[in-house]
Amino acid sequence: MHKATRKPGLGRDFNRFWLGSLASDLGDGMMAIALPLVAALFTNDPLLVSGLIAARFLPFLLFGLAAGVIVDRVDRVRLMIGANVARSVALVALAVLVATGSATIWVLYAVMFTVMTCEVFYDLAGKALMPNLAPAGTIDRANGRIEGGRTVTQDFAGGPIAGFLFAIMAFVPIAANAGAYVLGALVLLGLPLAVRRSPGNDVDGAAGAGGRGRPSALADLREGFVFVFRGSSLGPILLFNLALNAAFTALSAVMVLIAQNHFGVPAALYGAFLGSSALGALLGAATVGVMVARLGRFRLELVFFTVTGLCFLGFGLAPNAYAAVVAWVVLGFVITASNIVMLGAIQLIVPGHQLGRVMSFVQVSGTAFGPVAALAAGLLGRVELYYVPIASGVLVLVSLALAVPALRRVVTEADQVEAAQVTDQVEHPRP
Repeated sequence: MHKATRKPGLGRDFNRFWLGSLASDLGDGMMAIALPLVAALFTNDPLLVSGLIAARFLPFLLFGLAAGVIVDRVDRVRLMIGANVARSVALVALAVLVATGSATIWVLYAVMFTVMTCEVFYDLAGKALMPNLAPAGTIDRANGRIEGGRTVTQDFAGGPIAGFLFAIMAFVPIAANAGAYVLGALVLLGLPLAVRRSPGNDVDGAAGAGGRGRPSALADLREGFVFVFRGSSLGPILLFNLALNAAFTALSAVMVLIAQNHFGVPAALYGAFLGSSALGALLGAATVGVMVARLGRFRLELVFFTVTGLCFLGFGLAPNAYAAVVAWVVLGFVITASNIVMLGAIQLIVPGHQLGRVMSFVQVSGTAFGPVAALAAGLLGRVELYYVPIASGVLVLVSLALAVPALRRVVTEADQVEAAQVTDQVEHPRP
């Protein structure tokens, strides 16, 4: 009995994967700062500079679903290594162009689009790999470790490092960014074949039983769609995910105006104001495994998603910047923790050979209405800025009320699957 309840380690394979993720996340954080800084050297036009954001998120909408199909068909580790190598090559080329004075804003768009297209595949493959990497009973702790590492490397380390290197020469952070991706690829090379492929799927493309070949990509995509919206309770969860991300995008779209015009935050302190949520996110990632063990998935998700809506409302109604920072930090905590728990639940209940496709639906639903939400926030902000976070809070709470039955079914099934995995691990321990 004691053996069954003892907290298991995450294992060598997970730790290797985590180190590779840290290197890649550091590259992501550096790129998010370095490319806009370089863009500002070429133009002062806000529209041209903001085009980098469009180039950053467009690949998720264009290639997200197709990437899910590919992730379920191939060696996932090899795909992640290839994605890192491809984006490092693109960044090396950009560094050379910047160093020789040949780069333009259009080159930056192309590089950002290329790098983020690789990120679509890298991110989906990583999420689909996690059930093979995390020992039974550790999925929430493993995802928390990944998210905590991402927060530290992207939000706390990548940006400052890129800014320091940019002060030396404009091309230096871009070259260092490429090196971080190469390092991430090299670390992943050591992962064993047993964790690389989607279980239950023929990744080599050999003919199936009866001589039939692999189904078409469209048939694979349809299979994933049917599972999400007919074979599981994930459909309402994806709709709630859409609402939650739309609410967050809406607030982010006018955050600089709310901070400076509504709360009076000086421009010099805006970065600290915005980055304060990373403290909450890091704490949420570090403690999520303990919270799930003590509260259970459904209770924790219900409380934290409710607090998420209340934090949006609290941010909009805050009497001053100090109260707003408190709401912002708590929001970072509950959003991070609740997202980690939901990610783990999905990874538990979705068959391994469909996980790439299902995660692509989650990914696309999280970005699909981002531009619409940003535009709506701008229009509402013209009336009154603090209406935007209030509207976001109402949207989250109403959507949550509609999603509660599906939320209960999904996390209950995840609990049952995890309990069965833990029992199997105890009865048939793996070497």
